[in-house]
Amino acid sequence: MRKLLVLPLVAAALSGCGLLYTDIKVPRGYRTASPAEVKAAPDDPMATGKACNRSLLFLVAWGDGSYAAAVRDALGTRDGIMYDVRADMKVDAYLVGLYTRVCTVVAGRVAKP
Repeated sequence: MRKLLVLPLVAAALSGCGLLYTDIKVPRGYRTASPAEVKAAPDDPMATGKACNRSLLFLVAWGDGSYAAAVRDALGTRDGIMYDVRADMKVDAYLVGLYTRVCTVVAGRVAKP
C-alpha cells in the first residue's frame, strides 16, 4: 500500500518547474504583424532575440521566457516594429533535468516606425 502512495507523490514532486520556488513567465500565444500591416521594405534587417527560464534541482525556477521579452531582446536599441516573426522554443536539460533552461527564440524583420 505504501508503494502505491509513494508513486503519485514522486510524480507530483517532479512534475513542476520548481518544487520550492517558481517565478517564470512563458509564452502562450502571439500575433505577428504581416508585411502588409507595416511599412515594410525589401531591405528591412532581420533580428533575432532570446528570453529564457531556468530551473535548478527541481526546487527553484526563475526567469522571463516570454514572447515579449524575446522581442525586446531582438529589437535591442532599435526603434522599430517586428513583423513576419517566427517563434521557437529551445530546451536544454542537463543531468536528467537537474538544471534546465527553456528559451523562447524569435526571429523576424524589423520595420521602421
